[in-house]
Amino acid sequence: MAFVTNHQAAALPEICQRVIGAADADLNHDRPHLIRKNDQAWIQEPYPTLMKFHLSAIFLIASAVGLGAADSPTLHPKAAALPFTHQGPFVTTANGGVLGIDSKNALHSVDEGRTWSRSPMFAAPEKFNVSNERALLRTREGVVISAWMNGAERRQPKGWHWGEKDVSWKEFVLPTYTSRSTDDGKTWETPVKLSDPWCGCIHSLIQMKSGRIVLVGQEIIPQWRHATVMWASDDLGRTWQRGDMLDYGVGTHDHAGSLEGSVIQRMDGSLYLLLRTESGYLWEATSLDGLKWTGLRQTTIKSVTCCPQLSRLADGRIALLWNAPPRHDPKSGSIRAELSLAFSEDEAATWSKPVIVAANYTPGGRVSYPYLYERKPGELWITTMQGGLRMKIHTADLGAGEIPVFVPPPKSLPKPGGIIMFGDSTTAPRGSLKVYSARVETALQSIGSSLSVHNAGIPSNTTVQAVKRLQDDVLRFNPRIVVMQFGINDSAVDVWQKPPGTKPRVSLEAFISNYRAMISAAQKQGAKVILMTTNPLRWTSKLRELYGKPPYHAEAEDGFESLNLTSYNEALRKLAAELHVPLVDVHAAYPAFAAKHQTTIDDMLSDGMHPGDPGHQLVAELLVPVIRDAVR
Repeated sequence: MAFVTNHQAAALPEICQRVIGAADADLNHDRPHLIRKNDQAWIQEPYPTLMKFHLSAIFLIASAVGLGAADSPTLHPKAAALPFTHQGPFVTTANGGVLGIDSKNALHSVDEGRTWSRSPMFAAPEKFNVSNERALLRTREGVVISAWMNGAERRQPKGWHWGEKDVSWKEFVLPTYTSRSTDDGKTWETPVKLSDPWCGCIHSLIQMKSGRIVLVGQEIIPQWRHATVMWASDDLGRTWQRGDMLDYGVGTHDHAGSLEGSVIQRMDGSLYLLLRTESGYLWEATSLDGLKWTGLRQTTIKSVTCCPQLSRLADGRIALLWNAPPRHDPKSGSIRAELSLAFSEDEAATWSKPVIVAANYTPGGRVSYPYLYERKPGELWITTMQGGLRMKIHTADLGAGEIPVFVPPPKSLPKPGGIIMFGDSTTAPRGSLKVYSARVETALQSIGSSLSVHNAGIPSNTTVQAVKRLQDDVLRFNPRIVVMQFGINDSAVDVWQKPPGTKPRVSLEAFISNYRAMISAAQKQGAKVILMTTNPLRWTSKLRELYGKPPYHAEAEDGFESLNLTSYNEALRKLAAELHVPLVDVHAAYPAFAAKHQTTIDDMLSDGMHPGDPGHQLVAELLVPVIRDAVR
């Protein structure tokens, strides 16, 4: 049961809009495979259907996208929580109030965010759905300009198919719009469309000293990555010129490119731009007019793959808010667990030592896609699109305390007499995804079983490596049941190597021999063995890039598995029958499960190779009754 405060109850409509908005626009860009493949079906339900949920279900849904208390970030010791759930950006209005926007409305507060009123942004609200990744500016002339992607017009090929041969990049549509208000958000002019191509994130909009407005946008390009597109307006946002496109030339997948930029004007009048990349560093470029850009190059600012946010403070310093590699894992290029804040007193030439203003160390936790708003001189309001951060802190307090460096908990050891899931990356823990080992443990506990379940999956493992670690990782803990699932890595032919591989990593004969040895060793120690075939494989753009060449059949739907994996699974079936060992035929069960749930095998996989949420659900459903039979 969820206990709901008056403040939370008042915020329910916004929470629902943010959940739907995240699914509709923002999380679908930054986590396309998770939203399309791993998350539950409710995430795509229309708003009226979602509102039928019980109050506690609404807050569970809110928690799933980073809004719930169970996933609340850790704040800097001197920070305080903001008294609202609205996400930035914010601007200060003529009466000293705060203005923000959500998916359909302008949001107004005159009491430091304690209460909010709304005014509609659109005469035809059914035509527009403002993304959570958005920008907001109030010009010196008092004109408010918003920029965003319109989720109501979003289109993409069914099943995503980014970069695949028979799909055009022009089929990915997520238009960029701006809209204006001349009365501090009470009324809004008709939105202006800037471009149609898929745009994943907009969050930076400034006014130059000359009065020119500069917007940092981005678009999909024919090379199947994102590139930054600059826009400028000389009439306070009524009309726009398209400027340079900045492409650093790396990557072909749906998160690749030089993108999600943030811009600031330096004291000498030049513009300074920072961009997200996959290089492990932010990249920079400069401009004199906002349209022509030069000097695209790597900075020395280490960053995981997420966007930076630049802001000019009242004291003249430039603030930078971004996800640096976390202190406990400085080599990471992807963990968004810590939000860093640094300052420059020399116009972005050098930066102060970063301060961690917020963190989320739960598995898969994030505090990312930040917005920085200086409410009063020195008082910073910081909100994030991912992780639900809503905090304020004064710059003078940043040095008074810090969030301790996270110490990952030691890996838990299996309890004697339990169940051990022994496999590769299709078994191993995978971010926030609830993998089949966890689902099996939950299911067993629900029927009163005291059997513990331990996950001994290691990514990239073949049966050769499994044989070597069987004793230390499995048998020394005297398990009652050992579940084994290998084959995808054994059967792979590494055609991407130089020179290209021509044979499987582990031959079929060695694969079966290794399985025989592991089964025998486990049974000699008294453990019962359950075998599982692998999940199916399907092509994605990334897999085709790596493996889509002979002897693989790149044109066939099942061409990534038909070369070898099919025969490896068939040999395992025969081995199980010969040795009278229980077999869970995961591969064979996929088509029926997909048909029953009106989905596809592609959508049961997160990336063409690993099971997503439906795939792990299927394995757990198949495995639990076999385990129950084994322990009788």
